[in-house]
Amino acid sequence: MRSVFLVPALLFLPVQAQAPAKSLDELKAFYAANCVKCHGADGSALGPEGKKLGGFDFTDAKQATKKTEAEQVKTIRKGILFGVVMPSFKDRLSEEDMALLVKEILRKVEKGKVIAP
Repeated sequence: MRSVFLVPALLFLPVQAQAPAKSLDELKAFYAANCVKCHGADGSALGPEGKKLGGFDFTDAKQATKKTEAEQVKTIRKGILFGVVMPSFKDRLSEEDMALLVKEILRKVEKGKVIAP
């Protein structure tokens, strides 16, 4: 008899709603607001902070092949060096958003072409 009462009770547990996936323009705006300082407006990491911190150059095909998309998503999720070098964005982007950011924006950047919505 107990199991009969437990099943209906499970229906009332709160369910965390998944935020809708961000659009490419929203992700480009996120990049502009959060990533430009180190990775540069075009993803080349040529700015002063990018050089100082060794920012990843997304426009360098040779460098880009050294990291898989999954590794880049992991870096966005976890950050680098406990958030000291790069903050974690796991609380601001969903896994789907991170994967889309890498696949459709960071993997397609061109040196000199600003990443903007």
